[in-house]
Amino acid sequence: MDDLQEDVHTFHFEQPVPIPAYLLALAVGELASKDLSPRCKIWSEPCILKAAADEFHQTELFLQTAEEITSMPYVWTRYDLLVLPGSFPYGGMENPCLTFVTPTLLAGDGSLVCVVAHEIAHSWTGNLVTNKTWGHFWLNEGWTTWLQRRIMNKIENIPHNMDLDAIGGALALEQDIELLDESMTRLVLKLDDGDPDESYSRVAYEKGFHLLYALERLVGEDTFLELVAAYLKKFAYKTVTSDEFRDFCKTFWKDANPQAHEKVMAFDWDTWLMGTGMPPMPSFNRKLAEAAETLAQAWVHFDQEVMRPIGLSDQFDMEPPKMSIDDWTSAQKICFLDALLKLLQDDGRGNPMKLQLSTLEQMQTMYGFQKTQNAEILFRYCMLAIQSEDSTIYPTVKRFITTQGRMKYIRPLYRAMLASSTGRELAVETFLKYKDFYHPIASKMIAHDIMTTRREPKKGILGKIKNMVIGSDRHSTSVYIGVTATFVTLGAMIMSRSRK
Repeated sequence: MDDLQEDVHTFHFEQPVPIPAYLLALAVGELASKDLSPRCKIWSEPCILKAAADEFHQTELFLQTAEEITSMPYVWTRYDLLVLPGSFPYGGMENPCLTFVTPTLLAGDGSLVCVVAHEIAHSWTGNLVTNKTWGHFWLNEGWTTWLQRRIMNKIENIPHNMDLDAIGGALALEQDIELLDESMTRLVLKLDDGDPDESYSRVAYEKGFHLLYALERLVGEDTFLELVAAYLKKFAYKTVTSDEFRDFCKTFWKDANPQAHEKVMAFDWDTWLMGTGMPPMPSFNRKLAEAAETLAQAWVHFDQEVMRPIGLSDQFDMEPPKMSIDDWTSAQKICFLDALLKLLQDDGRGNPMKLQLSTLEQMQTMYGFQKTQNAEILFRYCMLAIQSEDSTIYPTVKRFITTQGRMKYIRPLYRAMLASSTGRELAVETFLKYKDFYHPIASKMIAHDIMTTRREPKKGILGKIKNMVIGSDRHSTSVYIGVTATFVTLGAMIMSRSRK
């Protein structure tokens, strides 16, 4: 830093390791920092520094574990984390040396730090070996999801925990595929001149993960790790396409392991890379999921018994399920809520089912989901309550979607409110009031969701939204909001590509 005058400073920095252009980022603001290890530091606004340092204290362990799995050292010298303001629209952004993360990870108990493991994994898969074009985005995100789950599985050392996480990921993939145009459900996308933002989904992450997991299960974990290390070494500091990855796999074991080579040659590459819809699912070990799924079924059964006419049920003798979930992990609680939402997704006539308000009230009394600091759990409970037309949830939902702008949460919640009979007007009015709080990409996509819903909002509101949209029509997926394309946070310009 050179002092040019008393209140003006010039900062110099050097990045000796080559990086892809989209990974360049700059952040300026009132920031404080704390060392987590000799090569790791946490940066944030001073008021949340202690909470952030406590939450992410395992960062060095994540790095060491990734180095062990990949058989390759971390090449970027430093790994620092910056906690951004709540409006940051993604879980994280893997800028080399300084990962950006959302404050929604600050659950108070470290239960959401898998996102940090994901961003660390990008140091090898994405930053070091990079997809050649966004049409091969899965080579960044599928590999990174695989490595993230390997890191967490090794650190947590809970049997079958990787399968539990993959079960949740498969459900999220299924939900995204139901919403996407069929052409956008392939791993290798033909984007042409299209906007990559509009193809962004869980497909690259989860379908990509399952291709790699299928290969791992095909040849065995130890054998697959040999390929991982060789792949990273061969393509380090380079870009790669799906064809190049496939060809590498087909030749890697040709002489060293004929049995693995034969299996990989018989692998259905064309279907995996170019096929649409859900991929083949493995036989997951469901031991950790079974208790959560059984409890969800018990709650739905209880709710249905309460609905039955007097004389046809034992409703006066029935009590809600009494199973305690106090000792469950956050992942198991998320699995329970996911199972509930899946059981209620279709009443047989194409409409979602609702829980009785009395059932939700008893569930809330027992589990306290509405008061949790875990954003993943709160998000799912809000979705369940909105679907059940529980108007008492709206103050919580409004606070949640106006204090953070992570698209993983706010877009589904806005869509759920728009689809409900009681929340549509609130959704539109909230968006109009807080649209400038959100990242421009988030505002664009929420406006698109509002414009393409079937029921019309209150007279006059649609016109306000139309006035915000430039060069769009009601059914176009190219909706541009008349706001700046530059993300300004902490009183500074932060440049990043669209992310998680």
